[in-house]
Amino acid sequence: MHRLFCFRLLATSLLVALTACAEPAPAPPRAAAWIGSETGRLFIRVLAVEPLGDMELIAPDGRNYLPQRFIAAEAGNPPNDSWRPGFGLGGVAGSSGEFGAGIGITLPVGQSTPRQSYRSNQGEFALPAEALNSYRQQPQAWRLLLRFKQTTTSMAAPPLNP
Repeated sequence: MHRLFCFRLLATSLLVALTACAEPAPAPPRAAAWIGSETGRLFIRVLAVEPLGDMELIAPDGRNYLPQRFIAAEAGNPPNDSWRPGFGLGGVAGSSGEFGAGIGITLPVGQSTPRQSYRSNQGEFALPAEALNSYRQQPQAWRLLLRFKQTTTSMAAPPLNP
């Protein structure tokens, strides 16, 4: 009975350790927008976990605008592997001739998984005057198209920051 309990405990521990190794899905991108006081151009900053390849603004009438200047962020910090489980073997001997052996499994119970670091990307758009006025009045009617390495995401264009 004791061996069956130990086997179940070991099997459950291994299952939990393997489940903890799975990578979480990347967090959704976030965006902010403002108009340059000196240039009159629209700036959009996107924070994303995945590397961003390009961005595009889509007006309510379907016209597309590419940034005149696009600054993509470099890769983030390397992942920290210190959260992985550990395994060990041990033994003890007593003065009365008894001995024991054991297998140890260290689980990252108190530690969190590696945090996903955001990359800051920025696009500078030189919109025609009527398009810029349209964006000022109804930014929610515009769409922001984000092209990542393997996927493309569309999101509502961000409102202007004061």
